[in-house]
Amino acid sequence: MTGELVIDRLGLRFGGVVALREVSIRHHPDEVLGIIGPNGAGKTSLINAVTGIYPPSSGSVSYRGTPLTGRSPESIVATGIARTFQHNQLCGDLTVRENVLLGCHPRLGYGMGKAALGFGPARRAERRLRGEVEPLLELLNLGQVAAEQAHSLPYGLQKRVEMARALALRPTTLLLDEPAAGTSDEDRAALVRIIKHLRQEGACSVVLIEHDVGLVMEVSDRVAVLDWGECIMVDTPEAVAADARVLAAYLGVDDTPRDLAPSDSI
Repeated sequence: MTGELVIDRLGLRFGGVVALREVSIRHHPDEVLGIIGPNGAGKTSLINAVTGIYPPSSGSVSYRGTPLTGRSPESIVATGIARTFQHNQLCGDLTVRENVLLGCHPRLGYGMGKAALGFGPARRAERRLRGEVEPLLELLNLGQVAAEQAHSLPYGLQKRVEMARALALRPTTLLLDEPAAGTSDEDRAALVRIIKHLRQEGACSVVLIEHDVGLVMEVSDRVAVLDWGECIMVDTPEAVAADARVLAAYLGVDDTPRDLAPSDSI
């Protein structure tokens, strides 16, 4: 369907190692889709295959009716998909504002070299984009540190800078790869607020990969569960939290089942 991110029987192999096995997921427009699973379940491999970093071994990915399989990461970004990474990809010596501004440049329509020369349309476009950056800095509570170098910030704030840079692309779908990992309770609360804001304002759809199960359950409309490279279910947070297959994936079949409470972080 137009507007959907459709992952159809996606497979990914590294030699004899199977990272993904016929994964099929539909991410609907304007929803927050959480993706959870134990370590090694294939969560990051999935997002890397969707965004063109890893070429799938089988299956297909399409977005808004456009096939993505076999395309470069840059061309996939041009379709409206932006992402963050588990490990920050910031330019540490640049300021927070400059890092976020870098996210705008793919929308200029010409290279960084011409933009740096500052001639005519390039200069006007640069001024316009600088104006777009300020609301993003405020949304992510980065306004007070906008002039600081990115490498000087605490890890949780660096994570937010990377999210702001991804949002500067004006994506229609944002893929977040473990945005809460290694952050404080304050950062976690800010992340919940930001995702809920994006959802309520219809700014973009969100795919959230995260180990913090409670966070995923709190912000997601639906949750997909991966285990050993397979998608074992996609359903509401309530249904996922009570499903025996999910409990077995996290706890092992020999453990006594229990609910995945909102405070769990697995």
